[in-house]
Amino acid sequence: MAIAKNGPHGWSSGKLGNVVSYMLRGQLVQRTIGKSGKPSLKQQANHQAMAVTTRFLSHLSEFVNNGFDLEARGTIRNQHNMAVSYIKKNALQGEYPNISIDYAKVQLSKGRLAIPKDLRMEKVAGGIQISWAPNHYLGEGAQYDDCLQLAVCFPEKGKKKVELNFSKRELGTAFLPLEPEELERSMEVYLFLRAANHDSVSDTVYLGNLNGSYESPAITEIRENQQAKALMFKSRFEQVKEQYKSQLKLKPEERMAKKPFRNLEKEYLVLMARWSSEQGRPG
Repeated sequence: MAIAKNGPHGWSSGKLGNVVSYMLRGQLVQRTIGKSGKPSLKQQANHQAMAVTTRFLSHLSEFVNNGFDLEARGTIRNQHNMAVSYIKKNALQGEYPNISIDYAKVQLSKGRLAIPKDLRMEKVAGGIQISWAPNHYLGEGAQYDDCLQLAVCFPEKGKKKVELNFSKRELGTAFLPLEPEELERSMEVYLFLRAANHDSVSDTVYLGNLNGSYESPAITEIRENQQAKALMFKSRFEQVKEQYKSQLKLKPEERMAKKPFRNLEKEYLVLMARWSSEQGRPG
């Protein structure tokens, strides 16, 4: 049931038929709903892309809120929406069902504040040491009290460590203490700077990976199965191709019986078409 808050000629709020209406950041939004059929391959790929993106952004809400706050102002989108949109468009790799995050391309903030120069990250006893050139110049998008925002992602556990206003530009250094177990896990590290008066932020800097990249067992299994199937296909294709070509070299009356030959020829043409498609060549 929808409610007409501004009379019979005004906009409605709620569900009316298969249309849902609601206010979002001062604007009326309407969307249709209905039963969905069996998802297509493209839809399944989009579902997995969204799941991978959402899983990555879990426990990063405060970091993302600071990073995309200025970009979201004055729009009907929120910070989380912007982060999801950017990652889905720019920071995913692989094809369905093997889609994963490309950590080096992730952006969790967007702005014009100057990024520190000479950024370095080192794993030391008890944690991570980060350093940068503490230079700051008036009029060049850098202030001494710009605040460092840090996020460390542990892909294996889906865990995140977020430190807001962790250090200041003028200090040139920051130390993040970690537990011994955390210190040995695969880590993806990001930072950006936010002005002390919150009127500007920098783009995100991907500091890099520590302890080697992590791949989930599910994706590893899918990739290995795909590789195994590719090897089996190649082996079968080579076998059929050699058998078919050897038959073509014979006179018709010397070849195998008609039906087996037609089956061999059909299989060869199907395999050849698939091979041509995978190689990007005309059949």
